[in-house]
Amino acid sequence: MNNHARPQADLAADLAFEPHTLPGVAAAAGLGLLPALAVELAPIEPPSAVAGALRQRLLARVAQSAAESAGMTTLRQADAVWQDLALGVRLYPQHRDAVGQSSLIELAPGAAWAPGAGAVQLHGEGAAVHEILVLRGTLQLDVPELGSPTLVAQDYQLIGLANAWPADAGLSSPTGALIYWRSSKSGASANEFGQTLNSHRHSADAAAWQPLRQGVDIKPLHVVGERIAMLVRFQPGASVPAHPHGLGEECLMLEGDLFLGDVLLRAEEFQFAPAGTGHAGVLSDVGCLLYFCGAIDPAAVDPAMQAGLT
Repeated sequence: MNNHARPQADLAADLAFEPHTLPGVAAAAGLGLLPALAVELAPIEPPSAVAGALRQRLLARVAQSAAESAGMTTLRQADAVWQDLALGVRLYPQHRDAVGQSSLIELAPGAAWAPGAGAVQLHGEGAAVHEILVLRGTLQLDVPELGSPTLVAQDYQLIGLANAWPADAGLSSPTGALIYWRSSKSGASANEFGQTLNSHRHSADAAAWQPLRQGVDIKPLHVVGERIAMLVRFQPGASVPAHPHGLGEECLMLEGDLFLGDVLLRAEEFQFAPAGTGHAGVLSDVGCLLYFCGAIDPAAVDPAMQAGLT
């Protein structure tokens, strides 16, 4: 006999509040195995010495995780602080440094915006190279010098210095759109996009995917020196081993989710990792699609996949 079992009458009294108990059926019978075990079994408490050792190991693991992500900035969708730019147009800054900045811009259906002097919010004072990646919806880019293209999800437009952003250029969207806008200025580093002269565009269905390693493919969008902007696609269960960051790295999740070390990045969330940091492995359980801007460390490339990266 189980001396720790509760009297059947007490159990039935507790189960009288069970919403799935049917009339004419004993309350205990309607409970189900797992809830019954949860009610009847007491938690197992390890000896104090074992519990102390487990606690120390857990604290050490937490400290290690915190050290690995020190200096990195992760922006959660739930914590987004949007700034109104115009009626139906708002901006969410992602990252800013001496040579550039990146933001999310959302346009409501039918919204239009001609930045004019307000373009300083996109790239500060002076000329800059611009990258626009459509995350969802449809964007009309009202820049005659570029042919005023209509961009859809995963289309990428780079605007070089030869087509410097005109004062009367604008954005509009008949359906509503969310875009990622990255601006780069000319700086001392040969690995920044700020020196790019010519504009170019990649359509979502045009540029070819290249294998990086098993289960991980990339679509290069723009390359200057060691810096590359690209889309990255992980199949479920695919991973990249631990690697350092030779350049500052931006990751913006488009679909799915990805573990960057111990940090889980979900759709429309962003992480900036400064040069000199590193990720202790990257893994996607369910698969994902992300925008990446940084340097590809050799540890991330499987030579056997013949990715063709230079």
